[in-house]
Amino acid sequence: MIPARLRLALVALTLCAVAAVLGATLASRAGNANESSGLELSKDGWAGAIRPPGQTVPTFSLKDQDGKTVTNEDLKGQPVVFAFVYSTCEDTCPAQVQTIKGAIDDAERKDVRVVGISVDPVNDNPKRAASFLLKQGMTGRMEFLLGTREELEPVWDAFAIQPQQDNLEHSAHTILADANGAQRIGFPYDFMTQEALAHDLGRL
Repeated sequence: MIPARLRLALVALTLCAVAAVLGATLASRAGNANESSGLELSKDGWAGAIRPPGQTVPTFSLKDQDGKTVTNEDLKGQPVVFAFVYSTCEDTCPAQVQTIKGAIDDAERKDVRVVGISVDPVNDNPKRAASFLLKQGMTGRMEFLLGTREELEPVWDAFAIQPQQDNLEHSAHTILADANGAQRIGFPYDFMTQEALAHDLGRL
């Protein structure tokens, strides 16, 4: 007869072995789920890059394409997608906005506001901004905020954005802010997909 202590030890070893197999199976399934979705998530579960703690949406008061004043306080209470674009852009900006449009359509939550911030104040004006939104199918779904360089520079600096220059392309970043006005997630243009953006919007 097997001693009681030995029996207990064997039972404990068997349970450990079963737990290890089960844990490996669940981990494998989780990994396969992420692979099948095409998303590479951080350990915190985000698809985009986590912004440094303490970064907030800066204080601003700018006019949109229709001449309506929009402030940072107006944006609180719901998630906001910030896109840094210019109205005469023909490549990255339209592609960026179309990705955002698709992500908003796919996201589980629909209370998301989309705000474009001009990075080319010399050439952006209300007429061009409105035309840009119309071409992208974003009239009524996105606000295009305009201003002078002096008005926009503090906003660019707060989001770490390089504006458009003749010899240097602007930072085509998309940044997600939460309902409290905190910058949460950033997507460089080359790494943003519709699926990744929709995923992170669903988590905000």
